[in-house]
Amino acid sequence: MAANGQQSREIWARRAAHHIVDGVLAVSERYPAPDQMALLREVARRALWHMPNSSDEIRDLARHFYLENLHQPHPRDDDQPE
Repeated sequence: MAANGQQSREIWARRAAHHIVDGVLAVSERYPAPDQMALLREVARRALWHMPNSSDEIRDLARHFYLENLHQPHPRDDDQPE
């Protein structure tokens, strides 16, 4: 049952995060892309600041994004694989 509770929590958190980030992007949609990225970076920084194990979370997120980029590069990345 604990695994089911954890899975439900992660699904809820992912959905809530989608709505929050979409809201941030909607608020900043009239601003240039660099301003949007700066705002998203600050939101992420603020969220990580409130996590008790933020260093571990940052490492896990970096690993996650590295693996995701192997499968599907982000369209705004500078170095696209050939």
